[in-house]
Amino acid sequence: MFAFNQWRQAIGCRSIAAISAACLPVFALTVIALPCLGASLADPPAPPTADEVLLISTRGLGTSCVPGRMKLELDCRRLTFNTAGEPLWVAYDWHNLQKPVDAQRQTVIYVHGNRVSSGYDATEGMVVYQSLITGQSLISGRSSHKPLRYIIWSWPSAQIPGQIKDYQVKALRTNPVAWQLAWFIDQLPVETPIALMGYSYGARAVSGAMHLLGGGSLGNLQLEERQHPDRPPVRVALMAAAFDADWMLPGEMHERTITQVERMVVVTNKQDPAMRFFKLSTKHSRVEALGLAGMPQNAKLGPAAKRIEYLDVTAKVGRSHVIYDYLADTPKMNRMWDQLLDENQNLTVPAYAHLQAENARK
Repeated sequence: MFAFNQWRQAIGCRSIAAISAACLPVFALTVIALPCLGASLADPPAPPTADEVLLISTRGLGTSCVPGRMKLELDCRRLTFNTAGEPLWVAYDWHNLQKPVDAQRQTVIYVHGNRVSSGYDATEGMVVYQSLITGQSLISGRSSHKPLRYIIWSWPSAQIPGQIKDYQVKALRTNPVAWQLAWFIDQLPVETPIALMGYSYGARAVSGAMHLLGGGSLGNLQLEERQHPDRPPVRVALMAAAFDADWMLPGEMHERTITQVERMVVVTNKQDPAMRFFKLSTKHSRVEALGLAGMPQNAKLGPAAKRIEYLDVTAKVGRSHVIYDYLADTPKMNRMWDQLLDENQNLTVPAYAHLQAENARK
């Protein structure tokens, strides 16, 4: 039996602490406040037995962007259950994902945000998985869908001493995290349909990974040797995205992201304190966070702007940057999963060469 209590990992109940306006610019993206999970989240159903659930971690790699190390040291665990129905994460060779026998399995990758420790990554990831399978069941019946592969992508985001230092270190870390994710995606068979969902800093890493797969660079990071340079476009959901709202426009940091995307869902919340105070929390940001109200000047994307759908959860979520509150907006989450997973996939989306920037930001 897949009991939610088994995933709590002694989280307990924490109330959302009141944070003064003066502290919000520093704390907004680093403080994670958890609701009383037992009161707000019901036990999920047992995962469909045909689904494959994996936890892939780069925590042992740190910020290393060396392909040789990635091949050997990428830590992968596969969810199994013992005879008592208790979940076990068993070591698994991630190279198995490259085998053609299972190449066409729909693969969903979830990338968490900041201050998620080892152990809690599985807990949070499985709650997201609950939202996924529940949403699919409510939309069109789970039995009508092919078996899924669900991957929790875990990166070194555990809290470090010092509020300001924690934010600064993690902001810089999202670039190598994006490279590691992009490298991994490039290793998967080209036939594998891929959907990604990133939360907060995880959304920043997902967008950065798409930019790299599109031939872009992040500082001195780029994918120099490609396994599948002609991979079909993927589907992406960016929830409470903690990066500049204009970064995916031509000439900006993630300008190549949209070239790799068939569909994108951007989940916004105009009352999320982390989104509201994002611009004040970093001296480099010139605009608001993407997760506040979406992308400005969409017309600059040309026809590619039609690939993006915005879902605003302000009315339901309100003043919160807690992922569980976002997931509680069931109608919006169902819409998000439907956009990521329905089988009407367009694999001939053009790359839109006009997105090449004349004055790319360094």
